[in-house]
Amino acid sequence: MRIHRILLISFLSLFLLATVPIVALSFYASQVALEAEIGRSLKNDAAMLMEQIDMLIFERLQNVHSWSHLDIIQEGRIGDVDKRLAQFLAELEHGYPGVYRNLFYLDKENRIIAAGDPVLIKQSFQPQPDWIRAHVPHGEVFLEALQLQPPYERADLVIRAPVPDSYASGDIGQLYGVFDLRQIFRLFDQASHSDAGERFVILLDAEGRTIAASAAARAQKLLLTDTFANWKLNEQNGIAVHTGKPLLDSSVLVGYALSKSYEGYANMGWSLLVIQSTQQAFQPIWALWWLFCSAFLIIGLIAGGVAQGVAGRIAKPLLDLTAWVRRFQKNADCISPQVSGAQEVRELSLAFGQLAEDLERSRQQVVHAAKLAVVGEMAAIMAHEVRTPLGILQTTAQMLQWESALSAEGLEMAHMMVDESARLNRLISTLLDCARPRPPNMQVQDVHKIIARVIDLLATQAQKKALHIDWQAPKNPAIIECDQELLVQVFLNLILNAIQIVPAGGRIRVRTDCSNGESVKITVADDGPGIPPENRARLFDPFFTTRDGGIGLGLTVTQQIIAVHGGHLSAGSSDLGGACFTLFLPFYQEEKIC
Repeated sequence: MRIHRILLISFLSLFLLATVPIVALSFYASQVALEAEIGRSLKNDAAMLMEQIDMLIFERLQNVHSWSHLDIIQEGRIGDVDKRLAQFLAELEHGYPGVYRNLFYLDKENRIIAAGDPVLIKQSFQPQPDWIRAHVPHGEVFLEALQLQPPYERADLVIRAPVPDSYASGDIGQLYGVFDLRQIFRLFDQASHSDAGERFVILLDAEGRTIAASAAARAQKLLLTDTFANWKLNEQNGIAVHTGKPLLDSSVLVGYALSKSYEGYANMGWSLLVIQSTQQAFQPIWALWWLFCSAFLIIGLIAGGVAQGVAGRIAKPLLDLTAWVRRFQKNADCISPQVSGAQEVRELSLAFGQLAEDLERSRQQVVHAAKLAVVGEMAAIMAHEVRTPLGILQTTAQMLQWESALSAEGLEMAHMMVDESARLNRLISTLLDCARPRPPNMQVQDVHKIIARVIDLLATQAQKKALHIDWQAPKNPAIIECDQELLVQVFLNLILNAIQIVPAGGRIRVRTDCSNGESVKITVADDGPGIPPENRARLFDPFFTTRDGGIGLGLTVTQQIIAVHGGHLSAGSSDLGGACFTLFLPFYQEEKIC
């Protein structure tokens, strides 16, 4: 793919990555805010309607109960021979227009003795089973089971109150008030129309049956069904999201309220749902979404045009630079590239010119390194060849020391030959370790035991200088895969260096830490003179030393051993005031694939 197209795609991709999340988050935040606002509105409407229903039903119950205790109701005892009770009930019906469809008095033989409607008098009435027993001030009122049939042109809530005998104990009859539920239907129909769109209003009894609803729900013949029984929620917030079926195919927002009764009386466990389609509720959000999309498309077209120009301006200098690279491949002596364009492109052309010069220097350094490698190999071979005659000389000098006829001067020279031979042998061994380190024999070991062994080996030398080696072996082992002998050499080099450089009476501290879960951290710190900053960069170089008699290969070998184990070694300052060597050793060795 050409760079021009890559830049164009990259520019547009960055534009999309920058704008799409913002648009999506804005849309989501707006939807959440609108959903919460509509939910609160539905909840408040449900609570308000439930309060109206509580008050309305309580008034009807209280009316029937209060009338059942009036003295005139006692006329039913003598069959209302003068029609005073019937006239009273008729006046009550006219006083509550549209509220009570019928008011009548029923004797113990289930005959209607008096009624607001004269047609009902002397007719038989079959009471329905009691549905609700409601408590009102100073008594009880009963609601009989609802009888509702589509299309619900007649919807009666039958209220019954026992008429007590004013002259003896017991009841002499029952006062019935037939409340027209269509009054609640009309209230729900008005509440279902709002500025936010059409809503459904559902009234549920304590068993979850629908006992009243707005017109849209009544049209689906849902009264006296338990369709919304599982919608009767009890959460504190009064808002929920439901599937919407069978009212709608889309999901709906539901605001609900539980009956709190009226002044503590006649709590029948009813609840009220106010339901609105989310598709309808989120119409403003979808309008905002299309506005976002239109703006996004226009801005995208503008950004595409800008990206086209910017990509072309960047691509042309890069093509010129590519042509120079190809010429350089054929002729390394060509002059540095002269490319115009943006500052970054000009800097890139200068970098290419510098790179050409650095390549030439690197080539010369590689040649030099190759020569040094050959010299190192030869040094390793020579060291190996020298060891044999050196051993013979050392053995000969030792045998001379045993000669009794040897003069004091000769004995001293033989002793010097043994010491110098041993020193040369150590130097040769170190050279061989640097040139050809042996492959490690990885086994599972406890690094704490290895450190303890090294400290025991060096205890005598530390005591000679009155040095205190601060090492407390942790209770838990630090199990790693390692070459035990190589790690012994590592800790010997580090702790022995500290013993040699720390003044008498000093302190050396060794600590381990296994908390990172991948490797064990070991620190060897002292309170000696420390490492000068100018020497830290060369500290691990071969033959670099600041100690008299040192050969400068100990730390080099140590670093090689740590590298073979896949670890890391660094040097710095310790909080004791001296030097601090920190090394990390992995718990497990990775398999090396050849």
